[in-house]
Amino acid sequence: MIKPKESVMQDISKYVNLQEIVPKLPNVLLHSIQGDCLEIREIDSSAAKFQSILERFSVLKDAKYVIYSQYIKKCEHRHEMFIFLDHEGRSLKHISGRELALYGIIKPCGAIKLSEEYTYHEAS
Repeated sequence: MIKPKESVMQDISKYVNLQEIVPKLPNVLLHSIQGDCLEIREIDSSAAKFQSILERFSVLKDAKYVIYSQYIKKCEHRHEMFIFLDHEGRSLKHISGRELALYGIIKPCGAIKLSEEYTYHEAS
């Protein structure tokens, strides 16, 4: 019997090495990212916008990653909660979209690699 597509995708991890890169990441966040419910990005700490954010949120000086939902509509971002993590995946601060926007301070994670199964596209 063939599994429905949704079931098959649940068995596929999005990232190959996520747990190794952020070993202190809580399981609920790990599974939400691996299941493609949430997204993880790296903080661009050299960005001028991020430097100005540090003036308001000094706790983010140790932030390396941020977790957010990639499925929330742009018009609803003010209701979203961003989870900022240190280099091992420990939560530093939760900040709402009302308090800041991620635009201009995030970039793809260079060290976190997508799995082959996740990126595999069957030839039509």
